Amino acid sequence: MFHQAGLQAVIDDQGMEVALFTLLEQFPFGAVMSCLAMFLIATFFITSADSATFVLGTLTTHGNLNPPNSVKFTWGLIQSVAAAVLLWSGGLKALQTGSILAAFPFAFIIVFMVVSLLKSLKKELVPSP
Repeated sequence: MFHQAGLQAVIDDQGMEVALFTLLEQFPFGAVMSCLAMFLIATFFITSADSATFVLGTLTTHGNLNPPNSVKFTWGLIQSVAAAVLLWSGGLKALQTGSILAAFPFAFIIVFMVVSLLKSLKKELVPSP
């Protein structure tokens, strides 16, 4: 279908980031679709960052469902600086590695939650008549 696009060659030469736009160039209105893709990607990142700052603000204000904007701004700044430092120091690979390292301890928490859930379900087991 996209034999003329040479997506693998583009990925090898220019990186994965360019492949989406190379693919979109093959369609009619490719420039419009590229602009739409950039808008959607930006919207995704902005809403994700806003959600993260809201959750962190709620957690640091002891469950307040309306954390002050100053708290949300502070968390947004911390997240932005952390991402910028990781991108600047080692590119996308460093950012991905940092994300994995930060999330790894939560794997153990999830395992403990599953064990706890299984114990609770076993306690609630009602004998059949």
